[in-house]
Amino acid sequence: MRLQRDAFLALFPERRLFFAAVCMGGLLGVYLLSIWPQQQASDQLTLQVDRLQRQIDDQKLLEPIYKRFTEILGDTQPSELGDLPLPHPERLEPDQMAGIEPLFRQLAEQNHLTVRQIGADLNSMINETGELKLALELQGAFGNLRGFMLKLGELPYLAHIERIEVRRETSLPGLHMELDLWLSRQ
Repeated sequence: MRLQRDAFLALFPERRLFFAAVCMGGLLGVYLLSIWPQQQASDQLTLQVDRLQRQIDDQKLLEPIYKRFTEILGDTQPSELGDLPLPHPERLEPDQMAGIEPLFRQLAEQNHLTVRQIGADLNSMINETGELKLALELQGAFGNLRGFMLKLGELPYLAHIERIEVRRETSLPGLHMELDLWLSRQ
């Protein structure tokens, strides 16, 4: 064993040079595997901190302008909008369930919209969550949707509107609108 080691070391004229190369390789490996990735992560965090600090500085510059606007505007509300109806929340009675579809058709007609389809989600009817999901498909002018939405807001059992999708269909006049509504029920 001693001969092979000496033969291997004989390839290097000086043992010190070999041991120095091994030690330097070990240090380089430690640097590449542990220190360098940490430096990269630290540099990225420093860039993020700098970007956030610039945003904070921009906000500090805009703060006097924001304060001035809020002083000027105060707590004003556009006069045309008025107060939105916020009825006391109630639950839909089982005997009212049959009148839901005619009610939505009437609201749509009052706002010059055509009801293409009204459908209840079967899963929401079966589940005991206390809410019923309805899908409405309407057709008409986009301006009429606002009045329809305001009338929907007056319903005491409307829990929330999940989705409103408006698109133009080339085969039909006006816009095609789809709404997913959740109604509170007993």
